[in-house]
Amino acid sequence: MKVQAKAGTSFARLDDGNAGEGLAIFFSQSESDEVRWRFDVYAKVDTGAELLVGWFYVSPPSATDPVGPLTRQVGAAVCPGAITWSVAVSPALGSQSANPESNDIALVSSKCCTAPVGVTRVGERYGYLADTAPGITQTILTILPGRTITSIAAVGLALGGTIQINGGPTITIPAGSGFSLEPKALIQKLDGAVNPSPTIAFNNVNWTIEYLESA
Repeated sequence: MKVQAKAGTSFARLDDGNAGEGLAIFFSQSESDEVRWRFDVYAKVDTGAELLVGWFYVSPPSATDPVGPLTRQVGAAVCPGAITWSVAVSPALGSQSANPESNDIALVSSKCCTAPVGVTRVGERYGYLADTAPGITQTILTILPGRTITSIAAVGLALGGTIQINGGPTITIPAGSGFSLEPKALIQKLDGAVNPSPTIAFNNVNWTIEYLESA
């Protein structure tokens, strides 16, 4: 099924006789694509209820160097008793492209699956950002949709520095002291929030963050 970045939310459905409790989600993009997509995964069970199983984001192949595969599996889902699957695909809030983008989504289901119940993002790619400039510096780093921050490391410069994650409590780092955090989670506000773009504010520290992009 085709999805277009300018068309809002699109729905891909799988409701034939092959639908079962397991689902694989495949996505195809162009190397020049820039838009990040949000996938909301729903399952209809034999009671007739349609349930939100989970959600995740997909980054474009060009988000890392080298470029990731253009056609790949981006997610998997398991829901006991599922008889129908549907996936809502929409551009992540704040993710825009100067050029129209049109991509393909494909759903493949199985009646037998041993993966954990829920939605799992697959094929993640590694990336990092760093700032080791000398002297007092201040950086407000905006976390792009779907980036999973795996580690944050910083060293306080002269007079000490601070880190503040997503507007939360201020973390003070004395001069010459190191700080390490392994959140291994999305530092991400949901679409529709008043301020949907989460941030990490670094003040007077040398810092490095490591993260994972989606497939």
